[in-house]
Amino acid sequence: MIKKIHIWGIILASVLLLSCIEERLKADDTEDAAAYLQVRGGRLLNSTDPLDNEIERLRILAFNKSTGRCVSNKLYYAELNDVINHPIDDGTYDFVFLANEPNIVAIVDALNGLYEYTDLEGITYPEQAFQSNVSIPMFQKLENVEVLPGRDGARVDGGEIQRQIELQLERLATRVDVVLEGEEDLTDYFKGVTFFNVPEGITLMSASNASLGRNKTRKYTLANDAGYFTSVTPSAEQQSRGIVWVKKITRFILPFSNFTPEDDDSKAITFKVDLEERHSPSCYLKIQTAGVSGVSKDNYTLPYNSALLLTGVIKNPMNINIQVTPWGKEEHGWETQNRYLNVSDISVNITDFNGARITFSSNMPVVKVLPDVIVGGITTMKTEEVFNDLVLATGENSTTRFAYTYDVIRGEGTGYMDILLDEYNMDIETFLLNPDGRHSIFRLILSAEDENGQNSLQREITVNTHQYGIRFQGDHWNGYGYMGAFFRENEVGERIISTQLPRLEKQDNALGYWEVKVDEPYKDQIILSTTPSFDPYVGTDNPGKPEEYPVRPNEYKKEEVESDGTKINGRGRVYFRVGWRSPNPNSGSTGEKAPRYATVTLTFSQATTAENGWRPSYKLYLRQGEAADYIMNPQSTINSGPLQNKERAYARKFSAFNVTDSELKNKTQDYVGLYAQTSKRGAKFVDYPTQAGAFYQWALNKTNEDMAEYIRRAYHPSRPYTTDSPTGYWISSQYWSKIPIWSSAGTDEQYEYGYGDEIEVCPPGYHRPSDGYINQVSYNGPYPNYKYGDDYVDIDGKVVSELIKGEENIAFSEWRQSLWQNPWQGETLPDSKAIVGMGTPERKDAIRVRTSPAYVSANKDINLLFGFYADGYYDRRPMQVQNATVIASTRVGVGVSVNSPSVAYRGAVIYNPENNASTFFPAAGRRLDRGGNLEYAGGAGYYWSSSTGPNTATSQGSIVKSVWSIEIGSWNPGHLHILPTFGYSIRCVKDEISSN
Repeated sequence: MIKKIHIWGIILASVLLLSCIEERLKADDTEDAAAYLQVRGGRLLNSTDPLDNEIERLRILAFNKSTGRCVSNKLYYAELNDVINHPIDDGTYDFVFLANEPNIVAIVDALNGLYEYTDLEGITYPEQAFQSNVSIPMFQKLENVEVLPGRDGARVDGGEIQRQIELQLERLATRVDVVLEGEEDLTDYFKGVTFFNVPEGITLMSASNASLGRNKTRKYTLANDAGYFTSVTPSAEQQSRGIVWVKKITRFILPFSNFTPEDDDSKAITFKVDLEERHSPSCYLKIQTAGVSGVSKDNYTLPYNSALLLTGVIKNPMNINIQVTPWGKEEHGWETQNRYLNVSDISVNITDFNGARITFSSNMPVVKVLPDVIVGGITTMKTEEVFNDLVLATGENSTTRFAYTYDVIRGEGTGYMDILLDEYNMDIETFLLNPDGRHSIFRLILSAEDENGQNSLQREITVNTHQYGIRFQGDHWNGYGYMGAFFRENEVGERIISTQLPRLEKQDNALGYWEVKVDEPYKDQIILSTTPSFDPYVGTDNPGKPEEYPVRPNEYKKEEVESDGTKINGRGRVYFRVGWRSPNPNSGSTGEKAPRYATVTLTFSQATTAENGWRPSYKLYLRQGEAADYIMNPQSTINSGPLQNKERAYARKFSAFNVTDSELKNKTQDYVGLYAQTSKRGAKFVDYPTQAGAFYQWALNKTNEDMAEYIRRAYHPSRPYTTDSPTGYWISSQYWSKIPIWSSAGTDEQYEYGYGDEIEVCPPGYHRPSDGYINQVSYNGPYPNYKYGDDYVDIDGKVVSELIKGEENIAFSEWRQSLWQNPWQGETLPDSKAIVGMGTPERKDAIRVRTSPAYVSANKDINLLFGFYADGYYDRRPMQVQNATVIASTRVGVGVSVNSPSVAYRGAVIYNPENNASTFFPAAGRRLDRGGNLEYAGGAGYYWSSSTGPNTATSQGSIVKSVWSIEIGSWNPGHLHILPTFGYSIRCVKDEISSN
């Protein structure tokens, strides 16, 4: 037999002088060689999964220690724990053992043709060699092995003689198992997972594959890879954290990913959860490892022979906690120190609208945030001036956004902190200096200590902040607080309520306290949470959808105040989220569900101008349902005013939205058009109550062909008119020989009927609401309302001995009866001496007589709150200053999506205190009748009616026809008869049979 082998070797050597020849043998093939190396194909590092330990083939390579030449190359078909007698001449060698090499022609040819040891360095196993359905490639090298003659065994690196060498093969792969947790049932949305940035392969003789590309993607779906996925019932511990959905995903085999520096995130593998119809969250796979002086650092490698268990809660941002499981827990320096402080993330990104949750654990009894943060290099700021409520207050065990619970018996503690910006914000002046936003980097320090504050172990957390807009100091009296929230009938997701509380000057400048509670009887409908939004894009012009971020109580706050989501509290910046617990259950006879309503009450400390203990409160009005609805009940009786004790016969269902042209709807900042042409009844409702919609002139002479192109022209709601605007942009001449009347019916010779047929833009089933008659002039109160001395004068200067009594006209006003608790007569003016002489110079001493209550008494007649409104649009985008619009106005327009046709503004919530029904009117401003300049944007909303008013005057002194309109803003709400050539918003009401 020996002779036979030698002859065989001579023949082969004469054929291939430059290569080491591979032989294929079975494990039990033996030869009577001069010597042999006896090996046993295990021990592998622990795994209870037989697939992880599977060995199908084992290649044994031997290289002469002195020359490096390959002297033996044999492939055995062997299994784990098989004993292999590998024949070889006695001598000293370097051995390489390769298990489960890829069955790829190029790889097999390269291994068969090895000449010397260094040739191994040129062999790469490709990414496709590492799959769950094939045996895992493994590797081991033994250097300086002395093979003794005969059956005397071998000595490894001068050690003791071993009769049998036990291999300790290492897998050239990383195993990944995943446990995904959901705080809601994601069965209908979860479709699978994807790994991005997977290495193209591994380099055989190197622990690093940094030089290889990372452009491979692994996608696993429920439809095609069902065997990976298992649904399980949440454990008691998971349920205690609010987890209702758990999916286990088993045994992904990936090529290892090892490189230096380990914190190079450009080489990190990205893990994404694929959700249908939802934002699919993703994150880098990384392990927190101990760095210099105990400060942890990011490790984005997935080293070879490693088994990782990934546990993550599906939310944004998605943090994955990685646990090293028994495959290799004793490898790679991942051992736990005697003192530890583990954190889920040490670098986070937030905007001014969202937060980042960091969880941590320690075996130290105290964990806290240090009172100073580092800005940039060495500059420091007070933590509480930058981040909301992270530093423990004196005498308190926990605060709103930080908590740590330590179990003395177990010697372990867990905690969390929600990182949210507080007083570090941009006001208007700061924004004007930083129109592209402000981007700052802070480093806060989390410190674990003993009871005496000694032996601290600290983690530095980098917070990258991005602010793109303005946040106002809370002042709900002047329109700078949130007044309500809107949801469509099937929407329940987060609405973000935020305002900046001033410090308590009379309490040593302390942070102000606040609380919010759901009012009775809505506690089973509304849910509150101090947990910040985890939408990574909220606070930018491209936020995620609020339905992807449901509202749940903060699971880390165990105290009663937030356990069921009906009451929350905090300090400093007011920031919370509100949602509904279920879609609107109301039934609708025509497919539209009647909205339902609720309220919550916000109470806060205010000690800047009053004594300590001043705790003002106000309600926020919530609406779920987009269908048009009544605010004032049409069956109710009017309590006071000209219509006292009469039924509210002309109350109508108001739409929740302004209208615009389809060409302008949902256009972005890039849209350059100044107007569009709307067809008859062709306007479209905007998507959100806060959106301004388009401006329309009331009407122009419908019989004048020169004005045809201006009829139903929809003007851009926010882009200012400039000298660069096109010729023919605007027309203000009327040329009316007769009084324009909305109705098509009538025979009075002084009237031009049928304007409603020509200029109505409200969609089918809706119409422009009346403010009195629509088939004749409506005076809506005593007229004329100009006085010269002791006499009333008509608009053309004629003295009249008797006023026209028009109080009864408002019996036909859909505007006044639908929104005013007690409809007013006449116009709405602040006081009897405020407005002087809108006439020719010789009549400039004339004053208008106030015919309705002043704004200070308005709440008894109209229930109105002015401010911000969280509708899933305005509350998710940065508030920014609009381009200058100061023609005839000194007010600055602040809104979201400014300068685009999709602009949205603060405005007025009008509500009914009897049933809390509410609707919102954005303060879109208006376009001035002379030239179309934009004015009062963000200050007041102006809306047309379908009723013609008495004569009025222009500032140039001419006498013209007028129409009735509504003004709803941060100043007087009420009614004006005004020139029909202004550009106003339009709000439509549902059609009902009526005639006046």
